[in-house]
Amino acid sequence: MKNSRYYPCERNRYFYGKLLTVRDFESEQKYFNDKRRLINKLLHGSGVVCGLQVVAVDEKTISVETGMALDYSGREIVVASPVTQKLSMIDGFTENDYTKAVYLCIAYDEKGKEPVHSIAGSHSDDVNEYNRIQETYRLFIKEEAPQPAEHGFSRLLENLSLIYLDNQIKIWHKVPRYVNPEGSIELLVRIEKSVQAPMIELEYEIASEHFQDSDGKSDIKISFAEPENSTETDYELRYILNAGNYPDTMGKLSIKGKKIKLKVGDQVLDASSDTVSTIQIIEESIRERILKNYLNLSLDQYIESTAAPCIYLAKISLLQIGHTYMIDRVEPLPFGEYVYNTSSLYALGLFEGRSNKGGDFSAKASTVILPAEAEPRLDARYNAQNNELNLKLGIPRSQALNNSLMTTGITDIETEENPRAGKSYFSDEIEHGLGPGPVLIIAGVEESSEEEVVEISHHSEQIFFGAYEVFHKSPYDSLGPRVAIGTVVYPQKGTFRIGIKSQRSKLGKVRLRWWAYKSE
Repeated sequence: MKNSRYYPCERNRYFYGKLLTVRDFESEQKYFNDKRRLINKLLHGSGVVCGLQVVAVDEKTISVETGMALDYSGREIVVASPVTQKLSMIDGFTENDYTKAVYLCIAYDEKGKEPVHSIAGSHSDDVNEYNRIQETYRLFIKEEAPQPAEHGFSRLLENLSLIYLDNQIKIWHKVPRYVNPEGSIELLVRIEKSVQAPMIELEYEIASEHFQDSDGKSDIKISFAEPENSTETDYELRYILNAGNYPDTMGKLSIKGKKIKLKVGDQVLDASSDTVSTIQIIEESIRERILKNYLNLSLDQYIESTAAPCIYLAKISLLQIGHTYMIDRVEPLPFGEYVYNTSSLYALGLFEGRSNKGGDFSAKASTVILPAEAEPRLDARYNAQNNELNLKLGIPRSQALNNSLMTTGITDIETEENPRAGKSYFSDEIEHGLGPGPVLIIAGVEESSEEEVVEISHHSEQIFFGAYEVFHKSPYDSLGPRVAIGTVVYPQKGTFRIGIKSQRSKLGKVRLRWWAYKSE
């Protein structure tokens, strides 16, 4: 568009004898285009409406499927046929370093079509003008991610603060704009690093007079150590904080001592930051406050709030192979730029189309670790203004025995009525409750009848481990099923599985008691 302003709107006034010029016909087109684009922008927003999936065809080639999008000026972008192209042939792709993440972007474009001779434009015979203007698009590569505040109306919902910045690392804090007294918020710490940056570690504390962590501490420790051999460049840390009873107060989160301990490779940096993240503690409904702020936006504020020049279709991670590159993975629409059709969402049951005052209900839950000797507790608070239920569950810490943590439980394994000797049966995956990491599992067969109900904290008089033959034909012989027992542990999941192998033809249900031990 020659003029990105949508207003004031002017249209042609026709009358008999009016001399029509190029300006009149151009203003005719501009009037209808601007009106339609203004409606697109104000009512629908910007982003992908449908399609435009990006997939890797091979190690160096991507394909963009057909689809339609609205850009941030309300202009329609239509990809009518699939586009397949080598990544290195797309505008903006550079070969300075292949190990990196790049962004495939799409933007509205126009180009002339059908060149014809211009009679009035020049006395020269070789001067042409285009007879048509084709609305099209252009694909290009950007190596920098957009600023997080560029998309939508995020400033109405959240506050974003840049904590640290250098040529390799960015650290952001993101918090909601509003919270109710004694409500909960999520502090998101986003770490962005260049691919060339070494492994990083960071540690600092956040001090606040208005917020506490789940343990009731006002000094919140933030720590991060990048996993070895990781190829990621973006990391997110999430912390749940609870607001105090400070109505109509501007809550603050600041860096304690303004100091950030940052380790980049072998170099330790003592960085400083005086940035303060703010969250307004209000008593009124948060949804109503946000809606009021949105409706109070002027037209200029609304239009200027979304000034991003393009839509980010995909984040493409590259690996360097010798002197060339290879596509590692493709993440579609990494910043969630979608335009939603409310009629379709309603039909799919994803959008109810009802006001929050009509009975919509939401719930939030958090956990607190209690001392080992404490009783479990549940604290429930209902916020009538937001129709929100806040649940806080207190869980006692696992008992420590001889510098170890221990849990126990029972599980039943069903078998066939007359299995052949030597057949194996397995339990479902069992969560031992000690968290990730290696554990020691000990399992034995409990003697119990079908009618007996065994509580987790009690067991029968005899539990057999190992070889049954040791007690065969003795006063201590087992009356229960004779099986060989094995266990397999899944350290990353914090779970395990028990397997048994029958040593005789009749088994029925086998009840097993297990113990899990972990070094504290």
